Amino acid sequence: MKYTVGDRIKYFRLCRGMSQEKLALKAGLNSAFLGHLERNMKSPTLTTLDKIVKALDISYRDFFDETVDVNDTESRAFYIDIIQRSVERLSEDKLKTMADIVLKMVEFAE
Repeated sequence: MKYTVGDRIKYFRLCRGMSQEKLALKAGLNSAFLGHLERNMKSPTLTTLDKIVKALDISYRDFFDETVDVNDTESRAFYIDIIQRSVERLSEDKLKTMADIVLKMVEFAE
Protein backbone atom coordinates (compact mmCIF):
# COMPACT_ATOMS: atom_id res chain seq x y z
CA MET A 1 0.00 0.00 0.00
CA LYS A 2 1.25 3.48 -0.81
CA TYR A 3 1.32 6.06 1.94
CA THR A 4 1.72 9.79 1.65
CA VAL A 5 4.67 11.72 2.99
CA GLY A 6 2.29 13.23 5.55
CA ASP A 7 1.27 9.76 6.76
CA ARG A 8 4.91 8.84 7.15
CA ILE A 9 5.82 12.02 9.04
CA LYS A 10 2.99 11.47 11.51
CA TYR A 11 3.78 7.78 11.99
CA PHE A 12 7.45 8.32 12.74
CA ARG A 13 6.69 11.34 14.92
CA LEU A 14 4.36 9.15 16.99
CA CYS A 15 6.99 6.40 17.05
CA ARG A 16 9.37 8.90 18.62
CA GLY A 17 6.74 10.05 21.11
CA MET A 18 7.00 13.59 19.80
CA SER A 19 4.31 16.23 19.59
CA GLN A 20 3.97 18.25 16.40
CA GLU A 21 5.38 21.20 18.28
CA LYS A 22 8.46 19.28 19.44
CA LEU A 23 9.19 17.91 15.96
CA ALA A 24 8.63 21.31 14.36
CA LEU A 25 11.00 22.94 16.84
CA LYS A 26 13.66 20.27 16.33
CA ALA A 27 13.33 20.56 12.53
CA GLY A 28 13.23 24.37 12.57
CA LEU A 29 9.71 24.51 11.14
CA ASN A 30 6.44 26.17 12.07
CA SER A 31 4.19 23.69 13.93
CA ALA A 32 1.12 24.74 11.92
CA PHE A 33 3.03 24.05 8.71
CA LEU A 34 4.03 20.61 10.04
CA GLY A 35 0.35 19.95 10.76
CA HIS A 36 -0.48 20.84 7.17
CA LEU A 37 2.20 18.44 5.96
CA GLU A 38 0.83 15.62 8.11
CA ARG A 39 -2.70 16.25 6.81
CA ASN A 40 -1.38 16.37 3.23
CA MET A 41 -2.59 19.92 2.77
CA LYS A 42 0.93 20.92 1.74
CA SER A 43 3.92 19.11 0.28
CA PRO A 44 7.42 19.50 1.68
CA THR A 45 10.37 20.59 -0.39
CA LEU A 46 13.38 18.28 -0.35
CA THR A 47 15.08 20.68 2.06
CA THR A 48 12.11 20.57 4.43
CA LEU A 49 11.85 16.79 4.18
CA ASP A 50 15.56 16.52 4.95
CA LYS A 51 15.08 18.63 8.11
CA ILE A 52 12.19 16.41 9.20
CA VAL A 53 14.00 13.13 8.55
CA LYS A 54 17.04 14.39 10.48
CA ALA A 55 14.85 15.63 13.35
CA LEU A 56 13.19 12.21 13.49
CA ASP A 57 16.65 10.62 13.55
CA ILE A 58 15.81 8.07 10.86
CA SER A 59 17.17 7.24 7.45
CA TYR A 60 15.39 7.93 4.20
CA ARG A 61 15.35 4.17 3.72
CA ASP A 62 13.33 3.74 6.93
CA PHE A 63 11.14 6.73 6.10
CA PHE A 64 10.13 5.28 2.74
CA ASP A 65 10.05 1.62 3.79
CA GLU A 66 6.90 0.25 2.13
CA THR A 67 6.65 -2.70 4.51
CA VAL A 68 5.73 -0.40 7.42
CA ASP A 69 1.99 0.13 7.84
CA VAL A 70 2.09 3.80 8.80
CA ASN A 71 -1.67 3.92 9.46
CA ASP A 72 -1.34 1.31 12.19
CA THR A 73 -0.75 3.37 15.33
CA GLU A 74 -2.78 1.35 17.83
CA SER A 75 -1.75 -2.28 17.40
CA ARG A 76 0.68 -4.40 19.33
CA ALA A 77 3.01 -4.33 16.31
CA PHE A 78 3.14 -0.52 16.43
CA TYR A 79 4.26 -0.51 20.05
CA ILE A 80 6.82 -3.23 19.43
CA ASP A 81 8.10 -1.18 16.49
CA ILE A 82 8.42 1.89 18.73
CA ILE A 83 10.49 -0.08 21.21
CA GLN A 84 12.66 -1.64 18.51
CA ARG A 85 13.35 1.63 16.72
CA SER A 86 14.13 3.34 20.02
CA VAL A 87 16.64 0.81 21.27
CA GLU A 88 18.39 -0.17 18.04
CA ARG A 89 20.36 3.10 18.08
CA LEU A 90 21.80 2.43 21.55
CA SER A 91 25.36 1.34 22.21
CA GLU A 92 25.81 -2.26 23.30
CA ASP A 93 26.23 -1.49 27.01
CA LYS A 94 23.21 0.85 27.02
CA LEU A 95 21.22 -1.80 25.14
CA LYS A 96 22.08 -4.37 27.84
CA THR A 97 20.96 -1.93 30.53
CA MET A 98 17.72 -1.28 28.66
CA ALA A 99 17.11 -5.04 28.30
CA ASP A 100 17.54 -5.47 32.08
CA ILE A 101 15.07 -2.64 32.72
CA VAL A 102 12.51 -4.07 30.30
CA LEU A 103 12.80 -7.55 31.79
CA LYS A 104 12.22 -6.16 35.30
CA MET A 105 9.25 -4.11 34.10
CA VAL A 106 7.67 -7.13 32.40
CA GLU A 107 8.25 -9.21 35.51
CA PHE A 108 6.60 -6.49 37.62
CA ALA A 109 3.65 -6.17 35.20
CA GLU A 110 2.91 -9.88 35.25
